[in-house]
Amino acid sequence: MSEQKSSFMKGVFNNEISDEPLKNFPFFRSKSEEDFKMMHDSIKGWLEESSDSAAFDETKKLPEEIIQGLKEMGLFGLIIPEAFGGSEFNQTLYTRTLQLVNQFDTSICLTIGAHQSIGLKGLYLYGTDEQKAKYMPKLATGEMIAAFALTEPSAGSDAAGIKMKAERKGDHYVLNGSKLWITNGGLADFFTVFAKETIDGKEKITAFMVTRDMGGVSHGPEEQKLGIRASSTVEIYLKDTKVPVENVLGQPGDGFKIAMGILNQGRLGLAGGALGSIESVLKDCATYAQDRKAFGKNIGQFGIIQEMVADMTASAYALESMTYFTSHLVDSGDFDYSIEAAICKVYGTEAAWEAINLAMQIHGGNGYMVDYGLERKLRDGRIGIIFEGTNEILRLFIALTGLKEPATAFKGAMKNLQSIQKFPDLENINNAISKIGVLSEFAFNEVKKSVVTEKLTGFHEELQKESERLASATKILATSASRLIRTYGKGLMEEQIQLGRLANIAIDTYMIATVLSRIHGVLTERGGVEKNKDELELARYIIRNAKARINHHAHNIRVNRDDTIQKTAAAAFDKSGYAFSLHDQKW
Repeated sequence: MSEQKSSFMKGVFNNEISDEPLKNFPFFRSKSEEDFKMMHDSIKGWLEESSDSAAFDETKKLPEEIIQGLKEMGLFGLIIPEAFGGSEFNQTLYTRTLQLVNQFDTSICLTIGAHQSIGLKGLYLYGTDEQKAKYMPKLATGEMIAAFALTEPSAGSDAAGIKMKAERKGDHYVLNGSKLWITNGGLADFFTVFAKETIDGKEKITAFMVTRDMGGVSHGPEEQKLGIRASSTVEIYLKDTKVPVENVLGQPGDGFKIAMGILNQGRLGLAGGALGSIESVLKDCATYAQDRKAFGKNIGQFGIIQEMVADMTASAYALESMTYFTSHLVDSGDFDYSIEAAICKVYGTEAAWEAINLAMQIHGGNGYMVDYGLERKLRDGRIGIIFEGTNEILRLFIALTGLKEPATAFKGAMKNLQSIQKFPDLENINNAISKIGVLSEFAFNEVKKSVVTEKLTGFHEELQKESERLASATKILATSASRLIRTYGKGLMEEQIQLGRLANIAIDTYMIATVLSRIHGVLTERGGVEKNKDELELARYIIRNAKARINHHAHNIRVNRDDTIQKTAAAAFDKSGYAFSLHDQKW
């Protein structure tokens, strides 16, 4: 396997912009595009005819004919190689399919998404040829439905805290324990399960492929959920389940790395689904705003409604740009895309949630009523911010992953500085001089981050300000990262509020980069400014707003009034609620 190319966003954290990919936005124009469009239209037609989200939500179950339809449409085998009976979609085509499906029903989208994005993804990414030949044909047809079993009652975002045990006994393992909130758990016959085993005296996590026919596999009742009610979510129990050694994924002890690798790609599926959700409610709003009358006009003529619709459109455009720029990195095969995928999941799920809220506001009282369907979309959409890594955890992941390289450089510079101070004698002068050279380079790079703004060239002439904003945003991200490293040192891990701000700067910087890339491609390849005037103005609107948010977060990193946040929270904890009630105050 070739060494991965450096992450685009890791470079940005170091004030380095790889502008080559930005000059080549990955528009949909592959040789397979016509074939995909035919399948897309076929899926869309079936969903229009067959999906009844209100009924699914009420009965809390997808009907058997829907599951059968998903099988017949090939929706369980989208990513599986053709050799095993699948469609062999790349990440881009797969994400586009989830985008389409989620415009119609979130529970259907989750059923096929959990099956492929995470349920069988371990087999797809880490399985041997023998393992794939054994299971993939049945997974492709939906004869076997897959589920991902990581979360436990005592281990959610802290995956390392799992308790399920695996004990090696000759040619098999014995697994005991339970897994919580398993999507597809009530339907699945194939589970990617993570359990702890003792290796060389240490507890390590190993990934297993477990099938229901191995014995000892059962599940509890369907969870009673706020939304996604027709999606199966249950607790899974393994009791003395015998798993053959050949069903280990990767190597024993590699389970944590495998779980993170699976989730990295799974997050792009969530971003695609979020995009479909925004498109769905935007369609609702565009129709409603033109039909609904108030004060003698349709409400779409009012500026405040127009602003809401424009913001929803901007969110869709930004998310589409970020998601498919990232899916192209995945499809290129040798890029590190972990930060970018996390950014897409965080921004996408929050943008979808905000769009649904705006849609409900546009619909007013009608939006609150069951008949209009928005209250169901509101309930269905809330889970996105929570699962496959809560957005709070992912913000820490974005920030800490981006900080790794600059922090390593800073640590090395500090070690060199300390060692130079230990060279009073002339015999070690050459060693000292070499270290001074390293320190000088580090110091120069730090000064460059804080003073020099790189000029970006080669973008369309109408995008000069936008390219300048990207260069400025990159400098702000790099200097903010350096500031945090120098200020907090080893204590930075505990500065979660500051890390969250840094992540927000990274998210908006990536948004600026991908939107700039897209609009550059539009202007240079699709007829220039006059033909694409409206799209250019939308891109400028998105970039301008993103840069304003970056400035705001950078200011808060500098002034840091987090002590007020901490004291306010401490008072609420101490009083078990609101600590400043007028009712409780004595004069």
